[in-house]
Amino acid sequence: MKTDVSFIISIDSSFEMLNNFFEHLLQDEFALNSEIIVILDAITNCNIITYIKNLSKQPPNIKVYISDKKLGYGKANNYAVKQAQNNILYFINTDVFAEKECFSKMLDALMLENVACVQPLLIWPQNNRIQCAGSTFGPFYKKHLFAGRLLNTIDLSNYPQERQALTSALYAMRKADFYNYGMFDEFYYNKLESFELSLKLSLGGKRCLCVHDAIAFHSQGTGRNQYFFDFYQQEAYFWVKMGKDFKPDIYKHYKRQITSKMLNNTYYVVSICQIRTVKNIIEQLGITYLDIYEINGISPNKINLYELLPYSLHQLDIPLLFFVENILDLGKNKHWFETRNHNSSDLVIDTYGNLVNVLKI
Repeated sequence: MKTDVSFIISIDSSFEMLNNFFEHLLQDEFALNSEIIVILDAITNCNIITYIKNLSKQPPNIKVYISDKKLGYGKANNYAVKQAQNNILYFINTDVFAEKECFSKMLDALMLENVACVQPLLIWPQNNRIQCAGSTFGPFYKKHLFAGRLLNTIDLSNYPQERQALTSALYAMRKADFYNYGMFDEFYYNKLESFELSLKLSLGGKRCLCVHDAIAFHSQGTGRNQYFFDFYQQEAYFWVKMGKDFKPDIYKHYKRQITSKMLNNTYYVVSICQIRTVKNIIEQLGITYLDIYEINGISPNKINLYELLPYSLHQLDIPLLFFVENILDLGKNKHWFETRNHNSSDLVIDTYGNLVNVLKI
């Protein structure tokens, strides 16, 4: 049965990634019954061009457009949307592999009251950890919610699905909303244009959802990595344009994970990150702490607690609370945690909204 969906696929990747993506996509019945709009964004790889042109001759309803000039993600997708015949748009990167029924579950969610944009729960295929459960805002930063989290350490079935913003690695919206809210801002070349559009929807009173039982695997960073873009300028443009319009929401994600036992403990805080508001965050959460031990200037992938902390902290007879950029930063310290007497109460908080026992990272 034909859908009212148009898939929008802007191509800027290797042939191998593209080949894996389409061979996977075209086994999905939902995709086969939808319109598929492909735009080659200044692609010169002959293997890619030949492969896509051959696909367009097959039964699936694939339309191919070629741009000789590099447009960037926003402009390329805006052009592709203008060619779409259907009323619902699915934007998807070529490094995303959706599980069976993912697309249909997204569509069901999009039909809910006042819902304007939906994304699935994105998982890293390399380690089966969460890559993105929507977006969260902290004080002066934004992140992929729950990135790095093991699925069995959080019950998302009882967790609200609404978010302020989503990622268009894979997301769906109505074409009418896409136009009414300004399309993708073509100042951006790659990254923030789709994020900003979903944020505009939520600021406009519409609902953006991360559909937790719709699963897709995201081999992050390989779908659009053939060109270099100045993200510093794009980030600055985004914060000047949108920074005053939303409020940090990361606190509510932390608070949903805090238990009464955690609030009854007194912690010694070890901060190993670049965030300058750790004290404020911990105090807003109502967590009691003895002191904060700050370690600055350490690369996240070089956190070795045997090298950074004295033996006295390992033996401290009160729980430790680590604050890091991402919980994965502590991943190489398993023995240090396992040999601590208070490891059942030791916690780690990160800037992606994770709050979890250190033994579950």
